[in-house]
Amino acid sequence: MKRRASYAIEPLGQGATHLVRHGGTKAAILFAPMGPGEPYQLYPHPDTYRSLTFEGLPAPLRPEFMAFPTLEAVRAFLGLAVSEPDHAEMALAA
Repeated sequence: MKRRASYAIEPLGQGATHLVRHGGTKAAILFAPMGPGEPYQLYPHPDTYRSLTFEGLPAPLRPEFMAFPTLEAVRAFLGLAVSEPDHAEMALAA
């Protein structure tokens, strides 16, 4: 029986930006809140979804694309178990 690929949240460099993978595919980029009360923002990864361009977006980003109030909401949307977050996710939540 073939196992379905699942999502994973990984750090992307040194900032608060993270990569969301679906199996071996770069599925999305996850941006941490820009400030208190701001949402997490999830965007399709431009390497995978080439029709997406960030040209013309208002600074810093277009929050209405996919905004989530908490990291737990992002995890639930991706179908990840709400459990002990890994080190990458702890850094994202900080």
